[in-house]
Amino acid sequence: MTQKVAIVTDSIACLTKEIVAQYGIRIVPVNFYSEGKVYKDWVDITPTEAYELFLKDPESFKTSAASPEDCLKAYREASKQAKDILCVTISAKLSAVYNVAQGAKEQAKTELPQTSIVVLDSQTATAAEGFIALAAAQAAAEGKGLAEVIKAAEEMRDRVCLIALMDTVRYVYRTGRIPKVA
Repeated sequence: MTQKVAIVTDSIACLTKEIVAQYGIRIVPVNFYSEGKVYKDWVDITPTEAYELFLKDPESFKTSAASPEDCLKAYREASKQAKDILCVTISAKLSAVYNVAQGAKEQAKTELPQTSIVVLDSQTATAAEGFIALAAAQAAAEGKGLAEVIKAAEEMRDRVCLIALMDTVRYVYRTGRIPKVA
């Protein structure tokens, strides 16, 4: 084990491969569905390729949270790096990833009894979520303990926000994330 705390986040955080490698961040891929096929973000498909699939057939394109198995796999890998794990997820209001990460944490208690796992709702998404995970990773790289790493993540969470502009709310409505009156 090289540091006290390992960081896990989902692929929605938009972290570069270089940052992920530099800080040893474990990425849990979310899923894309298009034309009857399932793609894991950054595993089977890049975000650019996923966007191209969306543009090609927006009606069949869907997303879903990461699987519990992928989350548990990330926890296993992170537990080899550190005794404690902080998992930063996309907002629970936007995706089921937070709940999946919590469920995987419960599963990990049996398999990884010496590992403490904390799941933090970023309350945001995309690069804003990435800044939170990065702040946590930087604190962990400085040798800080779990409480200090969580504090660094929470302080960054208080400083970032997500502003999104959409051509249409049609696809967001279809997912049930906004009411029809919007």
